[in-house]
Amino acid sequence: MGMWAITAAAVLAGAQPSVAEVPDVPAARVEAQTVAHPGEGVTVRVPPSATYVGGERFTLYDVADCEIHVFIEADADRRMKRLWWIQFESYLPSKPELGYDYADGNRRMMLDGTPIWVRANPVPTDGPMREGSDREAVFRILKSGGYPIPPQVMNVRMVQLLDDSKGTGQGRRELMIIYSENLEPTGKTLADLTTDGKPDERWTAIGEKLIERAMASVTVERR
Repeated sequence: MGMWAITAAAVLAGAQPSVAEVPDVPAARVEAQTVAHPGEGVTVRVPPSATYVGGERFTLYDVADCEIHVFIEADADRRMKRLWWIQFESYLPSKPELGYDYADGNRRMMLDGTPIWVRANPVPTDGPMREGSDREAVFRILKSGGYPIPPQVMNVRMVQLLDDSKGTGQGRRELMIIYSENLEPTGKTLADLTTDGKPDERWTAIGEKLIERAMASVTVERR
């Protein structure tokens, strides 16, 4: 449901809580650079260079159980080089009419033998922020950890639908991984890569390389 400017992701298999029952204690276990969610049978690993910043679990927009974990690779001044935003999310049982659909507007690729839905964009981080959003939670985690947020970044959103065995791009439970890099070291700005706010042909080659780095930087294991 966000991604600095884009997002979405996954949560618990089996019985799922109502709005009043969503606990504030994360279900996943974090050890070093590994996030393991026993309920979903999913383990996500990021590079040894990544530092764990923190995590939160909360009810997202009164419709979904959302759990976020953030890792960062930063320089000596704590300025972000790369970031991994790992999110488990599922619609609540009280919202049976709602579901995720990534088949339109996202690229279907394979990560560790499982279909994922991918989108890459350069985005600003200083735009309006919806109160109670997952993006707001990520910014809060970074601020609490003492990591300033670059004004412009480039992101890859990778989504696995955990209840989509046929790979249709539709489901109610997701794992989302957002891989982000500071845009400044490229020597480019948003104005150099977009037209009317949308990525143009100047972004294409940069975006393809970014997707390659994003997919190479994470592993996802499912039981």
